Amino acid sequence: MTTNQTPEEIKALKGRGWLLNKGTNTFSARIVTVNGKVSSDQLRAVAEAAREFGTGEVTFTSRQSIEVLGVPAERTAEFETELAAVGLSVGGTGPLVRPVTACKGTVCPRGLIDTFSLSEKIHTRFYIGWHGIKLPGKFKIGVGGCPNNCIKPNLNDIGVAGAIRPGGKRGYQITLGGHWGRTGAAGVPVPELLDREDEVLAFIDRTLAFYSDNGQAGERFFKTLERIGFDTALKMIG
Repeated sequence: MTTNQTPEEIKALKGRGWLLNKGTNTFSARIVTVNGKVSSDQLRAVAEAAREFGTGEVTFTSRQSIEVLGVPAERTAEFETELAAVGLSVGGTGPLVRPVTACKGTVCPRGLIDTFSLSEKIHTRFYIGWHGIKLPGKFKIGVGGCPNNCIKPNLNDIGVAGAIRPGGKRGYQITLGGHWGRTGAAGVPVPELLDREDEVLAFIDRTLAFYSDNGQAGERFFKTLERIGFDTALKMIG
């Protein structure tokens, strides 16, 4: 079976977080999570929605979103209403700040920072707060609790990881310009560690403003850094 949706309709659905299932006339709902953490009530609602609207199958993306497979286009709005009742939304696509990913550093014995707290603040301030602002390209943020790099924050446009200075004081290591894909590469570390969550949030704010003002249409953040030069860009970010 092939889709009976027009290319324009498929594009509009994708912009809302609906991805066409190859070879079918149905779509996957990409459900946004805050750092991969959801409540048991939300998980139950996802399972019920998957059974009612889709195939009953649920998958998980590499960026900690949940996808419900096999939803017909004509039932997408109804699905969104059902999930909104438990505080979940469909989205996470387009040239925007994407949902943040984070490891379980808050509860992990090796965690050096409160990854849940920081990633939830990043989600509210940047995924939600910047949601109406189109960027030159998609922009991904990852938060890791320690140098073990489990969530690979340094493969995000901005990575934040817990770190320890000589002498044992904890801080936040920022990396810029990481990216996945066929030619993926780790981001470049910012030389100085930051001390507090509010400093991290302010740095992300300035970085997004820099990218919004200086990135070219369709240009990923790492390409902007390459074109301008990392040291020059870091001075412009401040």
